[in-house]
Amino acid sequence: MSATRTKPVKLQVNDSGSWRNVIRFDAADDAQCVAITEAAATLGRAASRATFRIAMDDALQLPLLHWTREKGWVES
Repeated sequence: MSATRTKPVKLQVNDSGSWRNVIRFDAADDAQCVAITEAAATLGRAASRATFRIAMDDALQLPLLHWTREKGWVES
């Protein structure tokens, strides 16, 4: 039996001063990552004040990536 690698993260949005969870997903799944980051960027381009981040899904919520309209996705 092979071990499944997982990297639990969450997509968060900030459109009014605080980060809120949108969805939890596995960052080890490349297809899931692409679909979620593309969807978030599409939403962000439609909402003038929204920024997004992907953070670890744990108590520290360490940010891994940030998205802004000006820069797109960048490492934190």
